[in-house]
Amino acid sequence: MNPSRRGDETEAILLARLLDCGCSVSVPFGDSDRYDLLVDDDGYLFRVQCKTGSWVNGTVQFKLYSSTVADGERVDADYTAEEVDAFAVYAPETDGAYWVPMAETGTGEMRLRVEDPHPEAPRSRVNWASEHRLTERFE
Repeated sequence: MNPSRRGDETEAILLARLLDCGCSVSVPFGDSDRYDLLVDDDGYLFRVQCKTGSWVNGTVQFKLYSSTVADGERVDADYTAEEVDAFAVYAPETDGAYWVPMAETGTGEMRLRVEDPHPEAPRSRVNWASEHRLTERFE
């Protein structure tokens, strides 16, 4: 499936999940904003960037940047707190939907751990998927 189509499907799934949680959701007109959705949670508006997560070694991995092509060259641009308030992530492999506030991210990519790590894996900060469930945030 082409990446644009996959992104559209992810955005539609996340929009439906947010509606199921009782949120009011708006879609900005055009394609010039850095966010995909506006989510109204009891009067507080969140600018939300939707991402499709990939299954990697027991985690849902997603990128914290956008990629475009300009003059035949790939251009990556990190999202900033001035542009986006949170990421909504859909993982097709687990059918999971996650909410990650911008303040909890870094740069590059992020992984949400679904399965316990290998016993010999480093025990650095683990971002547990269970702590970022979209339904937990809004229900």
